[in-house]
Amino acid sequence: GQVHGRIPPGGDRLRWTIIPVLFAALLPADSTAVAEIPRRNPTGALVRSAVLPGWGQFYNREPLKGLAYGSLQAGLLGWTLYENHAANHARDMFLATGDPAWDQDRENHRDTCRSLVWYTAGAWVLSMFDAYVDAWLFGFEQENENFDRNAGLGLMVGIGL
Repeated sequence: GQVHGRIPPGGDRLRWTIIPVLFAALLPADSTAVAEIPRRNPTGALVRSAVLPGWGQFYNREPLKGLAYGSLQAGLLGWTLYENHAANHARDMFLATGDPAWDQDRENHRDTCRSLVWYTAGAWVLSMFDAYVDAWLFGFEQENENFDRNAGLGLMVGIGL
């Protein structure tokens, strides 16, 4: 017979093509081997943390973070209230005595109080963001373990004639 096209060196020998392909077997061979992946609702975690700082972290099973955020918020709130009380006391003393040192003291406490309000708000938002992200990542380690346990590699061989 007549051969069209270019004939490779070696005449009519078969040409072999080997194509390596790595692939992951996404479905496990035994579906009972897959552990249930726990989930958390990100919006629920965010709302909990907004209502009570640290509650969202406890919901996500992060008690140390929950204690840290709750303590931070309580500390900042307590400090803010103290500075507000000190500013009011300095105002009252200024009005009673007319001493400008009390007015300066009032201004210093007011400035600190304003700064603390911003720090408290920032810590509150950070607590909500942290709870939201942790809820999204909840169960991530279990998901990776399931994937590692059930993934496989393969080699595909193609034969060209």
